[in-house]
Amino acid sequence: MMLVLCLCVLDASAARKVLVVLSSNSKQYQISGSRAEAIINQNGQSEVVIKLLPQLKKSDYDALGDDDVCLAIGAKAALSASRNLDESVPLVYSMVTNPNALGLDTRPNTTGISADVTPAIQFELMRKAQSSTRSVGVLYRSSSERSMDLLNQARNQLPSGWTLKEVDLDTFRSDAQGVQALIDQHSDFAWMISDPKVYSSATVKALLIASIRNKLRVFAFSPQVVKAGALIGIGLDPGEQGDQAGKLVLRVQSIGIEIVSTQPIPAPDPHVAINKLVADRIGAVISHILLSEADYLYE
Repeated sequence: MMLVLCLCVLDASAARKVLVVLSSNSKQYQISGSRAEAIINQNGQSEVVIKLLPQLKKSDYDALGDDDVCLAIGAKAALSASRNLDESVPLVYSMVTNPNALGLDTRPNTTGISADVTPAIQFELMRKAQSSTRSVGVLYRSSSERSMDLLNQARNQLPSGWTLKEVDLDTFRSDAQGVQALIDQHSDFAWMISDPKVYSSATVKALLIASIRNKLRVFAFSPQVVKAGALIGIGLDPGEQGDQAGKLVLRVQSIGIEIVSTQPIPAPDPHVAINKLVADRIGAVISHILLSEADYLYE
């Protein structure tokens, strides 16, 4: 009888597990995971384990129970967890763009934080950078669901009097030809959408080099691309996403996931990046107000 009682006490005091899965070992995912871990550890009631997706085994998912939580950081980790995790185990995701396209809104016991920044917010920043902006050129792929979703949003959110000049990479024999077609549009801004099927490292490099030669303003999907040579851009801070994800995990553990909305939760306020060196080189005048508001200023 005493032995049974002792085992019950041990079971009741056992810490709940939080498995944090990183899509890769990129610095952004590591920062987000570490910040989420710090928030979760403040509660002191959970055992946090962080693993890279390539090193993960099916048994890691199977070891989680109904009282545990899996936190997936990045789209690849979220997709893996949604396919391999038992539906009774809560799944929280962060740093995922267009999560509904991955089917995360249809998986039971799932909630998370979107990494999307609406086109309207990006267009407003273009206007602040150059008040005379009236045309925006954009590369996309008609074969990409992500591209088409962003384009539909852009068409609906485009400011009155503006023109969206669309260039479909799928209609060209090479990405280089598509980039040149975008340059030939002579738009006020070239808008880089966050679609990995559009922008490989080679495509990014080609556009940035061409933009300097042709003095074209490029609006990028991340501060890293601005640092590499785009004029201006916007992105989310991985640490802030990690903080928000950690708090969401604690909320799920506290009140149950059925009370939390399954629709993506808006991300924290995006950060603005400006490359002053590029501005000087292409003759773009950025207001002192916007420069002072920039979270990242490369000069």
